[in-house]
Amino acid sequence: MKHFAVIGNPIEHSFSPNLHNYVYKSLYIDAIYEKKKVFENDLPQIMGDLKTGALNGVNVTIPHKENVLDNLDEINPRAKIIGAVNVIHKNGDKLFGNNTDWFGFSMSLKKNGIEVKNKEVIVLGAGGTSKSIIYALMQTDVKKIVLLNRTLQKAKELQDDIVFPFSLDDSVQLIKNDSIIINTTSIGMQSEQCPIDLGLLHKNQTLIDIIYTPLETTMLRFGNSIGAKTLNGLDMFIYQALASMELWFGEDISKQVNFTQLKTYLENNIC
Repeated sequence: MKHFAVIGNPIEHSFSPNLHNYVYKSLYIDAIYEKKKVFENDLPQIMGDLKTGALNGVNVTIPHKENVLDNLDEINPRAKIIGAVNVIHKNGDKLFGNNTDWFGFSMSLKKNGIEVKNKEVIVLGAGGTSKSIIYALMQTDVKKIVLLNRTLQKAKELQDDIVFPFSLDDSVQLIKNDSIIINTTSIGMQSEQCPIDLGLLHKNQTLIDIIYTPLETTMLRFGNSIGAKTLNGLDMFIYQALASMELWFGEDISKQVNFTQLKTYLENNIC
């Protein structure tokens, strides 16, 4: 039996085991998936387990998507550009880091008919997931990305000719009534907080939250109440997970899975 896991801290919120074990059971794959609370100084031990075969692959979530890079033998060129890894697999005696978050987000936009080409997009947060979202947006020829972060210096590290960093305090001046707003932070995951003032939300906006637990964060709940177009992180979560499996098993898992049934199962089990 193969053994996989998601590593992070906090990790209690993760529904990755539910998703992966559902797929393994559906496709009669002899594997098991669990979640592990891991601190940064535990990463070498996890890498050791991957090299010995105690683990056959891992997904990486907050806060390790960036700091895991130094523990890998090779990094996929796309993941290197992004600067964040969310999936690790072994090839021979080497550990490879890859990124399927950007693909998951791109597929989520496509599935839900959200068009960002030649548009301005507001991105909240400048962490590992934000880097993946920014990369995905760039692949769709977005016109401009306004990056809002509590720590301006961290946002400035991602600045280029499309990405314009600002402090979150500047949101009042930058968010418009028809903005596309993407929350890449964990704010709203374990509390009723919203990453921005609810007074800035408008019915003509598109509100996207990469959080999927809960399915409706405070930002999305308010957006739904005023008639804005909203999207949670569940589709992104599913697509990135299926892409991770395809790296581990070397086969097209996504074509073997009934996406609608899988999504319904997760929706019915996520509190």
